[in-house]
Amino acid sequence: EIPAAPPLDPRTEDIQVDVDDPAGDAMTPFLKALHNAEAGTGQARIAWWGASHTAADLWSGHVRRALQKRFGDAGHGYLLPFRWHGGYRHQDVNLKYSRGWRTHRHKLLNPVPVGDYGYGGVAVSSDDPKQWFEVATTVENEHGRRASYFEVWLRPARHGGTLVVTVDGRTYELSSRPSTSAKSLRVRRKRRSRGKRPASSAGKLSRELSAGVVFYRFALADGAHTVRARPKGDGPVHVYGVVMQRDRSGVVVDQMGIPGARGKIQLHWQESTWRAQLRRRDPHLVILAYGTNAVGDKGAPISRFVDKWRRVLERVRAAVPRSACLLVGTTDRPTRPDEFGQRIHRPRIDLIVAAQKRVAAEYGCGFWDAFAAMGGRGSMLRWVQAGLARPDHVHLSREGYELKSERFVRALLTGYK
Repeated sequence: EIPAAPPLDPRTEDIQVDVDDPAGDAMTPFLKALHNAEAGTGQARIAWWGASHTAADLWSGHVRRALQKRFGDAGHGYLLPFRWHGGYRHQDVNLKYSRGWRTHRHKLLNPVPVGDYGYGGVAVSSDDPKQWFEVATTVENEHGRRASYFEVWLRPARHGGTLVVTVDGRTYELSSRPSTSAKSLRVRRKRRSRGKRPASSAGKLSRELSAGVVFYRFALADGAHTVRARPKGDGPVHVYGVVMQRDRSGVVVDQMGIPGARGKIQLHWQESTWRAQLRRRDPHLVILAYGTNAVGDKGAPISRFVDKWRRVLERVRAAVPRSACLLVGTTDRPTRPDEFGQRIHRPRIDLIVAAQKRVAAEYGCGFWDAFAAMGGRGSMLRWVQAGLARPDHVHLSREGYELKSERFVRALLTGYK
């Protein structure tokens, strides 16, 4: 017998999957923003939602690093300052927090069909002064070492509490009550021991109330900073998230991943506050990276899947009509092992890919076929064997996400000149 040829190592496969764009202009706003970033005259901002592939920030984080290395580092962007789920992480930012915060997000068993979860679909709250979080720039990483402003986003409430925020030694009390004016903010200095950075490195604080959200912004000198916050204890404080960014040209990637999510989850987020926060971020590119979880929805008609996606894209287009839009399809996900230990292809993958590709074209969005970028049918088996994916045959390893990121960045820059 002739021995079977060893499976091809995915690292050696020369796979180029470009963004599918029938109209030819879906990515134009983003490519123009990249041109301005490279010329030093603007930023290219990305708002990226997805499921577990996104939430770990290995895929999105590697894309952030690659784009910032070429076009400039404009800061980390938006994040929820808590690891509320074991699969939620952020690269190139130092994050510490207590464990007693209450998490708010949509769940399948949630009796409330629509909730006020904000930009990322997850928010936290507490009225306990013992709870806290800390966000800081990195020290050793190539990226994430500098920021020139921080933002803290709160939900206003008539009987809301105060968030006590310390920025580089200076302490502020941020009220979540809508009647509070910026002039009435109470500020006090903390005493610092000799040899530490003076509190004067904290900059100007401004406050804006817009569409049901209180935005607090700390303008700082471009450099290393630490922001620490806790409830004062005078009422509940509802935190949507934090922004860590720089006032300079370059790329910013906001990662909003929720493990186990499907694209339709965005229909369960209160649209008014989500839209206000999205418009404040003003992205040049919106990425929606869902599909892998929907592959496992046995018996669910594909027509319902298409209908949900149309409603999601209508919300996105209404909120930021001038932004580029990109759907990312499912990666390969074979069946569970049968009685003989064999995993086979799921036909639903082909239906999901075709449906997302069609809907993307309807709304003038691009589509990137992650399934094809892995190598198509059976590719997950090869990726697991090569150590590029985990034994669950769903998630990738760190090296696998980096390989996926390289192919994705190549696709994003295909039309760039």
